[in-house]
Amino acid sequence: MAKIKANHALIKALKAWDIDQIFGIPGDSIDAVVDGLKAAEEDMNFYTVRHEEVGSLAAAAYTKITGKIGVALSIGGPGAIHLLNGMYDAKLDNVPQLILAGQADSDVLGTKAFQEVNLPKLFEDVAVYNKQLSDSSDVFEIVNEAIRTAYEKKGVAVLTLPNNLLNTKIKDTTHQMFDKSFKEPKKPEVSQIEKASELLAQSKKPVVLVGQGVDHARDEVKTFIEKFKIPAIVSLPSKCIISDDHPYKLGNLGKIGTKPSYQAMQSADLLILAGTNYPYVDYLPKKDIPCIQLDIKEEAIGHRFNVDAPIVGDAKVGLQALIEATPEVPERDFLKEMVNHKVTWDKWMAEDMKSEAEPIRPERLMHAINKVTNKDTIFSIDVGTATVWSTRYLQLDVTNKFILSSWLGTMGCGLPGAIAAKIAHPERQAVCISGDGAFAMVMQDFTTAVEYRLPMVIFVLNNQELSFIKYEQQAAGELEYGVDFHDLDFAKFAENCGGIGYTLKDPKDIDAVVQTAFQQSKPTIVNVHVDPNAAPLPGKILPEEAKNYMKWMYRSITEDKELKIDELPPMSEAVKRFL
Repeated sequence: MAKIKANHALIKALKAWDIDQIFGIPGDSIDAVVDGLKAAEEDMNFYTVRHEEVGSLAAAAYTKITGKIGVALSIGGPGAIHLLNGMYDAKLDNVPQLILAGQADSDVLGTKAFQEVNLPKLFEDVAVYNKQLSDSSDVFEIVNEAIRTAYEKKGVAVLTLPNNLLNTKIKDTTHQMFDKSFKEPKKPEVSQIEKASELLAQSKKPVVLVGQGVDHARDEVKTFIEKFKIPAIVSLPSKCIISDDHPYKLGNLGKIGTKPSYQAMQSADLLILAGTNYPYVDYLPKKDIPCIQLDIKEEAIGHRFNVDAPIVGDAKVGLQALIEATPEVPERDFLKEMVNHKVTWDKWMAEDMKSEAEPIRPERLMHAINKVTNKDTIFSIDVGTATVWSTRYLQLDVTNKFILSSWLGTMGCGLPGAIAAKIAHPERQAVCISGDGAFAMVMQDFTTAVEYRLPMVIFVLNNQELSFIKYEQQAAGELEYGVDFHDLDFAKFAENCGGIGYTLKDPKDIDAVVQTAFQQSKPTIVNVHVDPNAAPLPGKILPEEAKNYMKWMYRSITEDKELKIDELPPMSEAVKRFL
């Protein structure tokens, strides 16, 4: 039988799964893989990032955008450790990922060799497939198994690769075909549909909370809420499953959600959880009302709320079955009431977006971004107040992409996501919205966007502080501490990296600068000096939050001997959110 170098067999296994984009940093213990990528550079793109964390975050974002498995590589030891953040982002957001981690040569493992770390142990918690290569002869089959497992379990597969093993010659088995098909998802049982249909038909005030588990069932979701006249709430990463202009969509739930969503939840007599394991149970109905839950994972059923009618299996099939089994509702008073609440909320939001106050209000910036983006724009949103302003004020369609680190909530995810967006879809607009604190965590990789000529627009909300954390401290009744930064000129930074930079301070310039930024053919940073006192108030302020806020004010006066009046949100705004 013919021979092949093990590293080339590995690359052929990647090709067999249509993998053509890889992120990472080369180095001695992974260089056999990199050498294989060099030989295949006509078919595969290797993007050298400036920090491994950006590589794994970009790989996770690539999957969120395309559905294809994202791949990142690094040397062993410190490089592999740096990958962990993006690996956990993939794990918690249930997206497949392949990690190729270098390792000390097999003949020195266990001798405390340079940069030797017990990587299989390190990756135990994060990986659904975790294997250190001990024999290169079946590397083609092992890579296939790793990728298949990542897809099937929607998680991270890790291959730890002693470099010397990949430089050996092995029998060439790469001509063998392997099955890339997956078994059909489980279909819900008829009895489950019948029970759920009965509850739905009896309900006067149903509400549905839509999650990522129905992302592949957008048409069914739309038909479902329209046929049964149900107000719909979406989880944060599910913003684009239902268009923002759909009249039945009430918005998000939780601290960064809308008041109508909270009102609907607390008024409902039936809760429908569609493809979501929503974690913030304080925002779910306080009453023990009947609940229908559709989820492909049986272990998710009843995890957050008592469930009367579980529908275990493919939520797309489950929704369609409910649609067919249940009589149409011609009109529903509860829906009309909730839509009226949403109309009021939308008026508040529209007023916010008109503000010409100085310093610049983030809401006004979002309004300007709405004007120049389109239904194909991909938005990569960082963690912090940028999440709040983007979620509430960007008006998106089902064809947009809205990606973020939803469960891990890692700061610094915005730029890697924009890089992945432009690689996945060069023809589409890529927008990153990030706070100055979050962007500073990964800003070195703006040079990666410049290096690979990836035009994108990055809005840095510059308020010289960790704004969301400041308000978390206040909401907990704690004094602000450790949240302030000195100013950094992100526009000059962009120019020094070879990109384009704009500084935006005057509200009168917002529309012109935003429009100009989108006309550039290079990566562009807009350094927006936003109002540090723009408070990301919850859509509905709960009594405990109001109590803690008063505690913060009292402690500020009695302990800090100071209460900064400018930091207080307008009384009218706070009252609207509380009542």
